[in-house]
Amino acid sequence: MALAAAIYIVFTVYFYLKPVVPAIEVGSDKFLHLVGFFAGGFLFVILSREEFSKAFRKTFFLFLIVGPVILEFLQVLSPNRQFDILDMVFNYLGWTVPVVIFTFIVRLRTLSKG
Repeated sequence: MALAAAIYIVFTVYFYLKPVVPAIEVGSDKFLHLVGFFAGGFLFVILSREEFSKAFRKTFFLFLIVGPVILEFLQVLSPNRQFDILDMVFNYLGWTVPVVIFTFIVRLRTLSKG
């Protein structure tokens, strides 16, 4: 699972910063930001349930916290990319949804046992 988390970070950075060919956009890229970081949130939930070092979990969580901001600002260095605050919003929304759902389920289980 640690390998999956590392691969996730590499692919996220790559697809976030790779140059794009200008084209007429159909639809919005916000869904891709939501789905991409939803996968990160889901991986974080799995990592928090498994026996991984705290340092590794903290590092991955740190990527989820600061990654969207840093990556969005770095896009100005990539051809045909631009800063978009809504991309960051959808990134944060994407990874927080599975984390909030997981936390809610854990709390419900704890309350039902007690």
